[in-house]
Amino acid sequence: MNDREKPLEDRIRNAVASGEFAKANALWVELGDRLRCEMAGRPAPAARLRQVRELIAWCRTMAIVDRARCQQRVNQLAISSRYMPPPAAPRQRLLARF
Repeated sequence: MNDREKPLEDRIRNAVASGEFAKANALWVELGDRLRCEMAGRPAPAARLRQVRELIAWCRTMAIVDRARCQQRVNQLAISSRYMPPPAAPRQRLLARF
């Protein structure tokens, strides 16, 4: 099954899980448009709204976790840079003139 055949909600989950947040954002826009069409003139079923609410909560949790991982990497780089030797001074060149 290729990506376009999967349900939109599954594609959003896959994009968020793989860290492709720009793709996930575009898929969310598509899902929003689809929900708007579904609800045009009639209320959405409670089960459908609950499903979308759970997906929102899951995506939010994953984004918070990914942000924490990135912050941890930045902190590790800041700490490790303190223990790196200072950059070597540029070498002086002596030019011999004849």
